[in-house]
Amino acid sequence: MIGFIQQNYTNKITLADIAASGAVGQSKCCKLFAKYIKQTPNIYLTRYRLDKSTVLLSNTDRTVTEIATAVGFNGSSYYAEAFRKWYGKSPTEYRATSNIQRPRSR
Repeated sequence: MIGFIQQNYTNKITLADIAASGAVGQSKCCKLFAKYIKQTPNIYLTRYRLDKSTVLLSNTDRTVTEIATAVGFNGSSYYAEAFRKWYGKSPTEYRATSNIQRPRSR
């Protein structure tokens, strides 16, 4: 199920999709994630997307909206809200304080 999330995080994924990838029901899926990952499947998915977005923020000049869409968020508002919740700063603030050099668009 984790592999499914990691391979498909850029797409719309539901709990039913995650559970089906592991050939279990949704309730069992949630119990397995709680036991082994200590998170819900949806929180794991969100965190994975956010982690992937930090790479794009640090290494590209893509806009925050483009990055949000690229990692599977439906909109930049929810992305920015979730990002601030987990990282304590906005995606733009994160980018500004990132130590990694980004290539500049020409």
